[in-house]
Amino acid sequence: MGIKLVRFDRILARHGLVHLLIAVALLFGSAQLLQAQPASNAADKPIESPKPLKPLSDETALMLQQKLSGLEADIAEIRMLDQRLMKEPKDFVDEVQIARLDRIWLTTLKNAVDFAGTVADLRDQNYDVGPFLDKAVVFVSELPTAVRVAVDRRSARIVLPSSSLPAAEQAQVDEKFFTATSAIISSYKSLLTSIGLAKRLGIDTEAEEEFLRSKVVNAATNASVYLDIAQADVTGLRAAVAVLPDDKELAAELKISLLRVKRTAALLESIVGQMKQLNVPAAQFSQQLVTVTGAISANILDIEVISGLVSANLERFKELLLEKGPNFVLQFLTFLLIVYLFFKLAGLVQRLLQRAIDKSGTDISFLLRDMILASSRNLIIALGVLIALAQLGISLGPLLAGLGIAGFIIGFALQDALANFASGMMILFYRPFDVGDTIEVTSARGKVSHMSLVNTTILTFDNQSLVVPNNKIWQDVIKNVTARNTRRIDMAFGIAYDQDIDAVEKLLFELLNADNRVLKDPEPVVKVGSFGDSSVEILCRPWVRTDDYWEVMWDLNKKVKQAFDQAGISIPFPQRDVHLYRHDMPATGGADT
Repeated sequence: MGIKLVRFDRILARHGLVHLLIAVALLFGSAQLLQAQPASNAADKPIESPKPLKPLSDETALMLQQKLSGLEADIAEIRMLDQRLMKEPKDFVDEVQIARLDRIWLTTLKNAVDFAGTVADLRDQNYDVGPFLDKAVVFVSELPTAVRVAVDRRSARIVLPSSSLPAAEQAQVDEKFFTATSAIISSYKSLLTSIGLAKRLGIDTEAEEEFLRSKVVNAATNASVYLDIAQADVTGLRAAVAVLPDDKELAAELKISLLRVKRTAALLESIVGQMKQLNVPAAQFSQQLVTVTGAISANILDIEVISGLVSANLERFKELLLEKGPNFVLQFLTFLLIVYLFFKLAGLVQRLLQRAIDKSGTDISFLLRDMILASSRNLIIALGVLIALAQLGISLGPLLAGLGIAGFIIGFALQDALANFASGMMILFYRPFDVGDTIEVTSARGKVSHMSLVNTTILTFDNQSLVVPNNKIWQDVIKNVTARNTRRIDMAFGIAYDQDIDAVEKLLFELLNADNRVLKDPEPVVKVGSFGDSSVEILCRPWVRTDDYWEVMWDLNKKVKQAFDQAGISIPFPQRDVHLYRHDMPATGGADT
């Protein structure tokens, strides 16, 4: 079978060379015929004064000549390779030589299209491309025949992918298959470009377009079938790898199958793009690409594809609903019932715990109390949700593992929040303050109105609400003003130096003893504090209950002032003695000052 394929390939290669040689002959020998054809067409049109043609620049003419020379060199190399293949024994003709011939021919094809396109662009810009135009017409006219021969030659050597071979052999066969098919699709692309050029040059392309349509449709159908087969292989190999995860051969075959799906999908997408350029319906192939790969591109996306995908999904949804709808509805109702019962149970457990804590009389902080109640409720609800999910057929093992990984990622991203949480736990256990206490921390002073494991809300005395992160509180000095039941009021009164200190102390003791809010134990203290610049400072330090602190201080200040006024005790203002010195003026003149 291998010998026959090589012989057939040689025959096809010879035919391809014949067509190319004919093209070269026409290229150099039919200038008069090509010049006469436009004249006959012009006879049927009204005579118009032709616009003067612009001469080509030396640079442009040199560029065109270089492209033409490159084409001639490629054709000569193709002739040499073909002659070598004809002379060698058939047993020595290998795929490497044939692949080289195909590669050079494909390069020649692209260069021919590029040359013809450049000439057509210059002609449309009213440049005098005279002999180059004739040669471009020859190339464009002969390209379809040459492409047909080259496609047949490549198609005869294609070996289809097979999943029955070992992984190493599959990789080799796949590489040859996709290389050959990509070259064929590239030939179709060049032919499509040449058809456009032929239309610009006034050449009839109906037969070539029909040939290309049939070839592209056939290629799309084959690629679609290959894609379905490759996708089925992937599904089967994934199931096998799940059972035998340590089998290296299965793992290698799965990688090859996944790559086969990817390359086949890319091949089909390229064909679909050509089908659209030829106005060939390609909706079904575009839908297959979206379904298999999940990728949407501009080449395969249109209204027809979208509507087809929506219709197909609706049909699958209807079938699924009819087949599994009743069971799903029953499972969903069971899910809702379980979640509802556990919500009720969580509320009941929370109320029972709250009553137990209240009746026990245990001295715990509000934060710890709220955390116990909230944690018990949330744990019961979470347990109910997990049990309900199990009723829907969801495996809890992977779900819990996923939650663990997600928790690690979230914890890494929320380091500051976790620091606040840790500080909240320290505040919870050490209890430096509680809800209702008046504290001073981080330059904030007020009453604690709310506590959580993340932050603390402080209500200032002018009714401002401050939310302070627990981490900042724990790292700062915490001053709990209302932590103790009693507080000492520190007051200082200044009297003149000529006042009777004993009388002042006696008056202050009388005022303190007359106020029932001033505690007898500890006893109040009235002492001489210090000597100021203009007054003697008398210290007055009574003890009161914490709740009476501000009222007693404000009332005592008022009563002391009134008592001092009645007793004639003055509270001096700051004083400064100013001494004036008289200096005599010199005897030479001037008045005394």
